[in-house]
Amino acid sequence: MSYGLVEGAGMRGGIGGSADTPNHVTFYVEVPDVDAALQRAETLGGSRVQGPDQVPGGPIIGLFTDPEGHIVGVTQTAS
Repeated sequence: MSYGLVEGAGMRGGIGGSADTPNHVTFYVEVPDVDAALQRAETLGGSRVQGPDQVPGGPIIGLFTDPEGHIVGVTQTAS
């Protein structure tokens, strides 16, 4: 899998690909607490997919699906 980081005016992220993952886009929203955000998503009908996980040298991230199955990311600056 190849992956690259992207930084632009007011936006940071990554671009990557994988043979076993269909084309998709994941947006990450900054939150004060990834675990609390994932728990809240679950109470509103979403499902936790991943996290919270510490990215080496980076933020804490998590993923959930909304009730329609769209994947949404949340990120928290590591302390």
